[in-house]
Amino acid sequence: MSRNASSHMGKKAGRNADRDTRKKAGSGTRTAASAVVGPDELSEEDLKLAAEAQAASGDWHDGPPPGKAEAFWPSFKRMVGLLGAYRVSLVVVALAAVGTVVLAVAAPKVLGQATNVIFEGVVSTMLPAGTTKAQAIEALRARGMDDFATMLSAMDVVPGAGIDYTRLGRILMVVLGLYVGSSLLNWLEGWLINRITIKALYRLRAQVEDKVHRLPLSYFDTVQRGELLSRLTNDVDNVTNTLQQSLSGALTAILTVVGVLGMMFSISWKLALVALIMFPLMGVVFGVIGPRSQKAFTHQWARTGKINTRVEESFSGHALVQVYGRTASVREAFAAENEELFRASLRAQFLSGIMMPIMLVIGNINYVAIAVVGGAMVASGSLRLGDVQAFIQYSQQFSQPLGQLGGMATAVQSGTASAERIFELLDAEEERPDDVAPGGAGATTAA
Repeated sequence: MSRNASSHMGKKAGRNADRDTRKKAGSGTRTAASAVVGPDELSEEDLKLAAEAQAASGDWHDGPPPGKAEAFWPSFKRMVGLLGAYRVSLVVVALAAVGTVVLAVAAPKVLGQATNVIFEGVVSTMLPAGTTKAQAIEALRARGMDDFATMLSAMDVVPGAGIDYTRLGRILMVVLGLYVGSSLLNWLEGWLINRITIKALYRLRAQVEDKVHRLPLSYFDTVQRGELLSRLTNDVDNVTNTLQQSLSGALTAILTVVGVLGMMFSISWKLALVALIMFPLMGVVFGVIGPRSQKAFTHQWARTGKINTRVEESFSGHALVQVYGRTASVREAFAAENEELFRASLRAQFLSGIMMPIMLVIGNINYVAIAVVGGAMVASGSLRLGDVQAFIQYSQQFSQPLGQLGGMATAVQSGTASAERIFELLDAEEERPDDVAPGGAGATTAA
């Protein structure tokens, strides 16, 4: 009787101890979930998991997978050198890019002339027909309308003539031709760079495939299979995206910035300074939020990689989990890592989503400043309305390529890191053929 009682009490105590252990484990996992590791505290293993998780997902919308080349410039030059066999086509691409930018930059200036024709034609209907421009200005000053007279002095008007629709039609046809020509050249540039990149990467894949067959068995003992597959697939795709999107767009973006900046100063250096005041503020926003957003996304993909590993281990070892009764602990561990992924994703999406509204606010402030200062200059007769309209278009065109260049910098860095990994494979020591006797392996001597 006492033996049964003691046995019953022992089992009950064991169940209580097991329950207490599970409670402590649950509270420990919840504590781990709340104390999410920051992006700055990620280890090399976490960064590797992040790269593998994003590459496996195929999601490139949140930026390229994390990575940084150890020898950036040598690897970058070698990556660009993949296109060296297509120099003639690259020259055509460069000429097409120049033509695209020249036509696109000239169009707003010409379109501003159409605005001048319409506005000045409307103003001319307010003046008495049969008089000259000088007489109309004197009459306005005599009536005390000095501001209107000053503005009229900068216009090209014929009192009472109205809108010159013939001239307006010619200007609009020129603008249409400029935009159509720019679009065609842009299409030609994209078609050529895609064709060049596809051919170059086809040759690269062939080189990698041929290299794999010449590697010694010892190489495969030191490199994991997943690592090798990642170089053959994900890294090659990343290099392809970098060459197609970043390098081809970099030339167009740089030329656009130079051309637009020149046109802005040619219209009015005062308005140009007003517009440029806002860009340091945009740079501060990019400098503060951009790196934090990139680190947050790296943290998100690291958490994704860990939870993928957890799921894979749970399914592959499902039988062992059931046999040893670890279902509850596995669920708790998954819940903790899922909570970490939730917090990391929330931070990454918040930082990424807040940048665009801030940039829009800065852009709107810039637009208002240009409109106010430009309107005052039109009223003072120092600038025409069409020039202000063209300047506003240029200010919008100026900020877009700057943002593109900022995004390209990260993409090029990641693509160069992938290229470096591919080049390490191509530069690996190959298997040496076995020495063969001069008489041949099957040579025999006469008995």
